[in-house]
Amino acid sequence: MKEYYCINLKFKNSVISSEIFHSHLYVSDKEMYFQIIDNEPGSEIDRDFMMSKGSHGLFEDNFEIIESEVDLFFNESKIYKTTSIQSNLQNSYFTIYVSKIALILPNNHKEFINEGKAFLNKNGLKVVNTFYSFFTNFKDKNKFSISRMNGMSDYYEANTITFRPELEFTNNEIRGSEEFTVKKIPSINYKFIEQDFEKTKRTIQIICSFLSFCFGIRIVCEKLTYRTEGQLFIFRDTSPNNKTFISDFSVIFYELDKNYNIQKILKTDWFPNYLKKEPQFDKAIDNYLHSREVDLNASFLLLFNIIEIFNIKQEVEKFEFKESKEDTFNKAFNLISQTLENEQEKELLKDKWNGLINKIEIKPLKSPLEETLNLNNIKPTDFGYTFGKLKKTRDKLTHGSVSSIKEKELKSQIVCLRKITLRLILANLGLKDDLKNATQHGV
Repeated sequence: MKEYYCINLKFKNSVISSEIFHSHLYVSDKEMYFQIIDNEPGSEIDRDFMMSKGSHGLFEDNFEIIESEVDLFFNESKIYKTTSIQSNLQNSYFTIYVSKIALILPNNHKEFINEGKAFLNKNGLKVVNTFYSFFTNFKDKNKFSISRMNGMSDYYEANTITFRPELEFTNNEIRGSEEFTVKKIPSINYKFIEQDFEKTKRTIQIICSFLSFCFGIRIVCEKLTYRTEGQLFIFRDTSPNNKTFISDFSVIFYELDKNYNIQKILKTDWFPNYLKKEPQFDKAIDNYLHSREVDLNASFLLLFNIIEIFNIKQEVEKFEFKESKEDTFNKAFNLISQTLENEQEKELLKDKWNGLINKIEIKPLKSPLEETLNLNNIKPTDFGYTFGKLKKTRDKLTHGSVSSIKEKELKSQIVCLRKITLRLILANLGLKDDLKNATQHGV
C-alpha cells in the first residue's frame, strides 16, 4: 500500500480560509491522519482551526474534499487530535487525526467477490478462540494444527449475510532466523448477497454488539474488507477509545434452556428481532456492558434504564359505566355542592367538575415499567427484591440521596437488576419462552 494519498481539500468554515489546500492522507491499522500543507510564512491556520467551533467534531462537518487520488468513504469520522505546524525538508504542515475512513480501490484481480472479513479487537480473540481447539502437535514431529470445536464450523445467517467467526494467522518469520512466532488474529468471515457497503458494515456492527452481549465484553470491528466484482472497500476504525475495558467473560447462556451456547443461539431469530428494535438494543446492550465499567451508583442507574428502554406503551382505559352515568354524576355534584356554604365556592366547583369527572372515569394505570417485566415473564422477587424496592433505590440515586443506601445492599440490588435486564434483553430478542425458571440456576 502507498505511503500516503494526495488529497485536495478546503475548510467549510470560510472564516478560517477559503483556499484549497493540498494534503497527504496516511493510513495504517494503528492510525489515520491528514497532513495539511501550508507553506505561507507566519501562517496561524492551525491555531485558527483548533480554536474554531467544532474543530474536534466530525471530519465531514469541517472539511470538503475537492479532489482525491483515492475514493474515500467517511462514516462519522471524528477528528480526535490535532497537532500544530511542523516542517520537513519539503513542506510546512499541520496534522489532524481521524477515526473512521474506508478506502475504495478497484478489485483488479476479481477475487473474493461478495465476500469480506471483519477484523476484531483483542476481546474478539477471546470469543473467536471458543470456536477452536488448542494448537496440537504429535510427539517428535514438526507438525502443528488447530481445528474447530465440534459443531462450530457452520455459517450463521444475518439477513442477506452469512458469517462465522474465524482465526487468521500471521508470523514474523525471517529467512535464516532460529525461531519465529505465530500470531492469531480474530475475524468474522462473511458472504453477502446484493447488499451495499453501509448496510453490510451495519450488519457486522450488530453481530459484534450481539456477541458482546453474549459474552459480556466489548467486541469492536477495527477493520473491515468488502469486495464486489469492481471494488474493494477497506474500512478502518482507529478511534482511541477502542480499548479493552473488561475482558472477563460474563456469559448469558445459563439463563436459557435450549440455546445454551454460542453456536445454538446464533441459529435463532435473534437478528430479525434485533432489527425490529434496533435503537433500543443498541442502547440497552451498551448500558449492560457499561454497567461493568463504572462505580456502583452509575451501574445501578444504567441497568435500571434498560427497563425504561423497553418500556411498554399503555392505552388509557376507562371504567365501564351504565347509561345513567351523567345523571349519577349530576346527583353527585348536587350532593357535594350542598355541603358548601359559600356560593362563590359552588361556582368554582362547577367550573372544575368536568375535569374531575374525566379523572374519575380513568382506571388507575399499572406501573408501565413493572408491567413491562410482567409481560416478559420476569418477576423481580425471583431475584431477591420487589420492583418497588428497586425503583425506590433508583429514585434515591437520581435525587442524590446516595448516603442513605448501604454499599452491601446496593451491590445485592445490582446483582438482581443485572439478572432482570439480561433476561429482558433476551426476551425481546425472541427468547422469552426459552428462559429458565429462576430456581433452575440457583437464584
